[in-house]
Amino acid sequence: MLPVHLLKFFAGISLSVFLGFVALCYFSPKFFIKTAYILVKLELSDIPEISSIALSQMMESSTPTVAKNFILVDVRTPQERHVSVIPGAVDDQAFERHLADYQHKKIIVYCTIGYRSGFYARTLRDKGLDAYNLSEGILGWTHADGRLLDSHGRSTRRVHVYSRPWHLAIKDYMAVY
Repeated sequence: MLPVHLLKFFAGISLSVFLGFVALCYFSPKFFIKTAYILVKLELSDIPEISSIALSQMMESSTPTVAKNFILVDVRTPQERHVSVIPGAVDDQAFERHLADYQHKKIIVYCTIGYRSGFYARTLRDKGLDAYNLSEGILGWTHADGRLLDSHGRSTRRVHVYSRPWHLAIKDYMAVY
């Protein structure tokens, strides 16, 4: 058995590391998003992902064949989508209604942080579709300076999050919950 002074030392070190982690998450939303997404990936390690930067490059591509080669699917609730969406995204219901149109396209699925979209991407892959999860979801998209549209198709800096602790978008975005 370890002496009491060593136990106290290790307990103090552990507490310091934990408090440092909490402080880092508080002051760096990007760090918290990446940490949260690592937990998502532990459960969804079999699902391929695409980064926000890669998606942005695909969307900005001037090659019509690249632009037409993928579909972006938003699996968030109607209330979340009412606040903002990534340009060009369709909701999962519209996607399902027109599934035959997307059989040979890369399907990129997103939600707030990647958890719900990961499970939806898994379902699509189980059906034989080429589905990918947008890593870190719409919150990661804001950190890549991705553009958002409101329900009227206008640019917005508002993004729906679960609650105040989930306000992890970059500072010039307004969290709605």
